[in-house]
Amino acid sequence: MNQKQLSDFLQANNVPSYRLTQILKNYYSGRVKSYQDMSDIPKDLRSQLQDQVEFISVSAQNLIEDKHTKKALLKLSDDHSIETVLMDYDQWLTACLSTQVGCPIGCTFCATGKMGFIRNLSVDEIVDQIVYWNQLLYPKYIGRIVFMGMGEPFANWDNLISSLEIINHKNALDIGARKISISTSGIISAIDKFTQMNSNINLAISLHSANQVTRAKLMPIALTNPLDKLLESAKKYVNHTHRQLFFEYALISQVNDTPEEINQLIKFIKQHHLFYLNLIPLNQTSSNLSSSSTDRISQICQLLDKNHVQYSLRRNFGSSISAACGQLATKNTKL
Repeated sequence: MNQKQLSDFLQANNVPSYRLTQILKNYYSGRVKSYQDMSDIPKDLRSQLQDQVEFISVSAQNLIEDKHTKKALLKLSDDHSIETVLMDYDQWLTACLSTQVGCPIGCTFCATGKMGFIRNLSVDEIVDQIVYWNQLLYPKYIGRIVFMGMGEPFANWDNLISSLEIINHKNALDIGARKISISTSGIISAIDKFTQMNSNINLAISLHSANQVTRAKLMPIALTNPLDKLLESAKKYVNHTHRQLFFEYALISQVNDTPEEINQLIKFIKQHHLFYLNLIPLNQTSSNLSSSSTDRISQICQLLDKNHVQYSLRRNFGSSISAACGQLATKNTKL
């Protein structure tokens, strides 16, 4: 829902200001699926809103699921599409949000990157992914958010920050900052700007190699945002915020899982006690890259333990429905 459009409509029609709060409370609860469902709003106002103010900016085209994961293909008003994912961790429900149609970064192991960049999502298109899930789940609701879907969140800075205000606001979605995570491919200027915000929102950086040459082959962004400068920015972040910084590392057979690569990774992570490593077995896409073997992953974990590296091995949710990290893409996106 576009809050400004709604507010302007209500003001233009001399509707009391408290109605805006009522409507938004109804909307973000997930309890209602149209203005007509808002029983505490006058019937004539509901009809006017239904005709003149868009209710939700996304519509489901497809929904598939496996044991712990649901993936929705959502159509936007201009016929472009995005994917968003729901992960059920038993104790809480997490939504993985997209911030762009496609992605400008072009990482070699990522299906979204192969789409190229089409456009940024608006504030309401970002927020309405959560509303969509809340409508589907009601009376349950999304409790945690990760910006790890399609696109580079920091490349859509203004809309990202505005959407976070709505997601976090007590009169909107009311999701605490510490339950929100943003993943970036490593845009140094944006990381520095985020550092100055002193936010309690979690920050994750897609690392994937602690070797500049290897990382640049996997992630072209490393050519303009080199590893040494990224490390400086990461240290500034943890020293300024005193918050843990997460580094994501997709394990790719014979690329970044060799003894030399892992030794460089250990050295990189151990440069600060607030650096934390998230290991991710590579999820299969159309690229010719493959995940490290189970035995190799076990060996790497043993080596990390031996060197007292703070890390976790991510649970593999959604790979069977192409909903895992790096697998999101849309086949019917208008180009």
